[in-house]
Amino acid sequence: MLEVNGDIEKMVELLGAARSEMVTQLAVAMAITRDARLRGRLGEIAAIDPGQEFVIGQLKKQSWLKVGGNGYTVDRKRQDGLSVIDLDEVLRTLPEFERSLQDSMQRTHATRDSYNILEALFEPSPIQSRSNFNEIFKWAPLLEQIAYKAAMRILQILDTLRSVVRLELSGAPGIGATSLHTYWQLVHALGQLTLVASNNEARPWLADMANSFIWQRWTPSFVLLRERTFWLAAIAARSAAAFGDAVVEGYLRRLSQAEHPMMVFDALFGLTAIALANPSSKASILTELYGLRDANLALTRDHSAYLISYESSVRVLSRPPVELREFRELHWRVGSPKGMATRPALVGDPTALSAAGEYLGFSMLPFVAYSFHDEHFPKYSGSSETEISRGKVAAIFRRAWVPEPVTSVRHLLN
Repeated sequence: MLEVNGDIEKMVELLGAARSEMVTQLAVAMAITRDARLRGRLGEIAAIDPGQEFVIGQLKKQSWLKVGGNGYTVDRKRQDGLSVIDLDEVLRTLPEFERSLQDSMQRTHATRDSYNILEALFEPSPIQSRSNFNEIFKWAPLLEQIAYKAAMRILQILDTLRSVVRLELSGAPGIGATSLHTYWQLVHALGQLTLVASNNEARPWLADMANSFIWQRWTPSFVLLRERTFWLAAIAARSAAAFGDAVVEGYLRRLSQAEHPMMVFDALFGLTAIALANPSSKASILTELYGLRDANLALTRDHSAYLISYESSVRVLSRPPVELREFRELHWRVGSPKGMATRPALVGDPTALSAAGEYLGFSMLPFVAYSFHDEHFPKYSGSSETEISRGKVAAIFRRAWVPEPVTSVRHLLN
């Protein structure tokens, strides 16, 4: 994939392992839902009467698949009143059932279908169709924690690959011309995997994860927002909103400790996204922001970047809650077959200023807050405006990761 050092090779191997885990877990669930004989065998193992509904725990009981009766459902919590079988325990203690499961996964084409569905998450061009994403998202309770783990492994690769891209763009001798394309693909894979895990119902485990370590350069939104496109920023907002109230204090700490304008932008952006998507938190977040109006931040560069971000956030949150059906600057419109995958969104900069002097990344947030997850994608795969030149991709990378020689308000977030 890349002609780079061993560190990236190891990271790619770990990413491949996470991808394989996702494919396997989805294929297992698909096989169970498709194969009546396999379900019957599980029922026999659990001493469940034929035709009776029961639930199957997967991934150390992170996900619960209800089968029997009519259809199936996949949930994050076990349903009371139904018999339960622990699939991990069955596979550990009954090797013959594992052989039956493997046979079923091949016979029902579950392995093939699982791979084909999930391939678009890891190898986007750069993004998938709405229908394919919906096929993945309906399995979110099963896939979301593995998806987030895969996203964090992509993040490690990007952090290492970035220096290679800089060398490629500088024309350094001996550096190939593939790293920028790989970076562009991976950053969209990072966004899509994050979106799979950005569900409000996932908040308990998201909150536990966010509070399990000390934030350094991480927030639920920063890893995407810093790449400086509207499309990725919209997913960053969705991620912050999914973490919800549990990370408000973390964002406020990041704001008070920020030493770079982009960190200020991110902290205020995340707080705004949370407040819009979780109306019960809006008043308290606004109160905190009003108290920070003249705060003595750790920011060492031009204070105007903070002021513009602050004013952009407060203006958005102070407006009456109205469902936006259109955001003209990005050609976003409710019901559009392009969804949010418009060219202006894929290449535009959320730190650009509007005519009113707001950062457009904040102005778009009300539209994002009232949209659905699948609206990040085009309705038809051929309708997404994804044919973006290498030169444009290079310009997007440079504005995010190559410092501008000129210091001005419009370039402070570089």
